[in-house]
Amino acid sequence: MSAPGDPALVYVDQNILSHLREGENAKEEIAGLLKTLQEKNAVVVYSMTHVDECRASSRPEQFVEVMEELPVYLLEVQNASDKQATLSLGRARELLLKPEDASHRAKRLIEKLLHVFHFASGWLGETEAQELKSEMAAEMTDFWEDLRRDVDWDVLEPEAREQAERALLVAQGEMGALIESIPFEQVRDEAEKGLIGLKERLPANYAQLDEIPDEKAVSFVFSCLEEQDRKAVKSKYAQGFWSRPEGRQTGELAGLAFMLFMCGFVRDRRVKKGNTERRIKHYRGQFRDGVHIENAARCAVFITCDKGAARLARSLYAYTGIETKVVELRIRDAVAQ
Repeated sequence: MSAPGDPALVYVDQNILSHLREGENAKEEIAGLLKTLQEKNAVVVYSMTHVDECRASSRPEQFVEVMEELPVYLLEVQNASDKQATLSLGRARELLLKPEDASHRAKRLIEKLLHVFHFASGWLGETEAQELKSEMAAEMTDFWEDLRRDVDWDVLEPEAREQAERALLVAQGEMGALIESIPFEQVRDEAEKGLIGLKERLPANYAQLDEIPDEKAVSFVFSCLEEQDRKAVKSKYAQGFWSRPEGRQTGELAGLAFMLFMCGFVRDRRVKKGNTERRIKHYRGQFRDGVHIENAARCAVFITCDKGAARLARSLYAYTGIETKVVELRIRDAVAQ
């Protein structure tokens, strides 16, 4: 958090950047709000998670215009336990528009591993295990072929080239074997059994779950887990575990956020309705919400217009001892309220 007199970091959710694009109804109202905050010594920031989402859009150049107009600073940290962060201005164009390389494809490939969890939840409809394995194997093959094309083989000595080719083949084989060895059906059956049991212990009407105060919500979900699972989860995510920087681990807060989503806290019907592509898109979005919430945890303010993300952030911050204030903007009739 900021000391008195220091600039206050304001982390904006991806949906805020989307509403700031030219032609969006709420652009002027949201831009005015952020301008007012900047005049009061606030610094608006974004993260590499924003970069990935903007690059995946059909027109990333629109987001470049938004980021340069505000302007916004890139917030970077090496590890969650780091007490200091790096802020840099003017990098949006470079990051969003540069040609895709191996690092971008690796990130995308890692996100696609979420398909396993999506399948295990039973929310992918009629998708068969072997079909999913084949799709993941094909994506993996494409990744390794792209990686080989990126290597400048001509600059390598014959021996070094042979070693590099052998290393790539070994790595590709190990990843392929890993995918083939995943017991998809068993994982799905066990997950569905656990989710059924959890659903029986949660309120019959989800509206009752929504009424639980933010500061009690995470503990309530934990109380609905089976005893063995509850002990394991509370051991890993002890109340207030994020309040000490030296005890933080990168991805831990995002992991807890995603676990709560899987447990039925902050629901999104779109992850199990419609075509497979649409379900996967929104399931990935839920995962990214958790990452944004973790990134925003080192800022003074987190601004979003996603009701579910705001509820999840408030509840997580209350449970984990994070002081970040969550601001939820309501976009109605072209006005941010």
